[in-house]
Amino acid sequence: MKDLEDVMIEVKNLTMSYGKRMVLDDISFQIQEGMMVGLLGANGAGKTTTMNILTGYLKPTSGEIIINEVDVRNNPKEAKRKIGYLPEHPPVYKDMKVFEYLVFVAELKGVKDKKAEVCRVMEQMNLSDRRNDFIKKLSKGMQQRVGFAQALIGNPEVLILDEPLVGLDPAEAKRTRELIKELQGEHIVIISSHVLKEIEELCNMILMLKDGKIILNDSTKGAKRRGHSNQYRLIVKGDMDMIEQVLHSYDSVKKLQYVTEKEAGVHEFLITTKSAKDIRDNIIGHLVGKRLSVYGIEKIESSLEEVYIKMTDEEEE
Repeated sequence: MKDLEDVMIEVKNLTMSYGKRMVLDDISFQIQEGMMVGLLGANGAGKTTTMNILTGYLKPTSGEIIINEVDVRNNPKEAKRKIGYLPEHPPVYKDMKVFEYLVFVAELKGVKDKKAEVCRVMEQMNLSDRRNDFIKKLSKGMQQRVGFAQALIGNPEVLILDEPLVGLDPAEAKRTRELIKELQGEHIVIISSHVLKEIEELCNMILMLKDGKIILNDSTKGAKRRGHSNQYRLIVKGDMDMIEQVLHSYDSVKKLQYVTEKEAGVHEFLITTKSAKDIRDNIIGHLVGKRLSVYGIEKIESSLEEVYIKMTDEEEE
């Protein structure tokens, strides 16, 4: 855990309401330097509102947001210089050419050497050969890339990306994922997405919202441990028929699936147990007691999707 002085974003008691409707209910969290954060939740959970408040687009009902020691409410212009934002629908002017649009964005952000900065970002986004193309003539994926480029202008400390992969073909999505990975460590990156496999691959921290409240704030590894997986990968040496007989006789085993023969006489199985209770120590003793050699057993980690469903179901209950 890093020292508090390394925290670049601190949100304290953030509340947002429209009349009697509470959109964000007293949420607090910290994001440290270099973190890549997945912001998760169903539609209406408060994700977009949270992003709009962080960017200074919306003013909260109450609460405090500090970005790299700058208070967003008291000094919004300075705070906004530290943020790059890619909304779900890229904010591009389609009748402009790529280069002139990005120069326009650099002017808005107060960048001193505008042309040099635009060339740097176009190179980073692989847009240099499209500099004189009208944005309206670009594919959806290329327009998304231009939108991403505008977020990178000025090299902000914080990047907020709302559904950056939605609607992209596989090649464009792969390129965008690679770019996001390249940004890790250089910026705080906050990604909101419904594609949980992408979040699992990209992010090292998870913030999960439900009905305007934080229901999960953990590392990605820590979040996945909450899934209580009841599947194991087991490698055992011995006669396969005997191994299967011994495993089927073990009370906790619900399902046994043969995977492959790893080498002569060494077999791999996938075990599903009846409960989430960890069986590794006991089943090793059971197998060794039957004169079988255990070469390895590992618990299969839950996916982020499984954790998401579990957490939201628990909240419903």
